[in-house]
Amino acid sequence: MTLRAYIALAVLLAFMTLGGVALYYRAEAADAAKEAQQAIADKDKAVEANKDAQNTISALQEQSRLDSRLTASLVEEMRKISDGLAEQSQQIDELEKSNADVRAYLDTVVPADLRKLRQR
Repeated sequence: MTLRAYIALAVLLAFMTLGGVALYYRAEAADAAKEAQQAIADKDKAVEANKDAQNTISALQEQSRLDSRLTASLVEEMRKISDGLAEQSQQIDELEKSNADVRAYLDTVVPADLRKLRQR
C-alpha cells in the first residue's frame, strides 16, 4: 500500500471515530432529555401532591378550630347546668330547713320502683 492509501485509511478511521463519538453523544443527549422530562413530570406530581396535602391540612386545622369552639361551648353549658343544679339543691335544702310540710314530704319513703330509677 502506498502512503496515500495509509493516509486515506487514517482519515477514514478518524471520520468513523468522530461519527461514532457523535452518535454516542447524541444518544446521551436524548437520554438526558428524557430524564429531564421525567424529572419535570415528577416535580409536577410532587407539587400537586403538596397542594393536596396543604388543602387537607388547612381543612383539618379549620375543623380543629371549630371543635375547640364547640368544646368550649359545651363546657360553658355544663357549667351552667351544674350551677343550676347546685342552686336548686340549695333551695331544696333551705325549704327543708324552713318549712315543716316540705320536711315531712321529703322524709317519706320513696317506692322501690322509683328508687331504682333514681339510682341509675
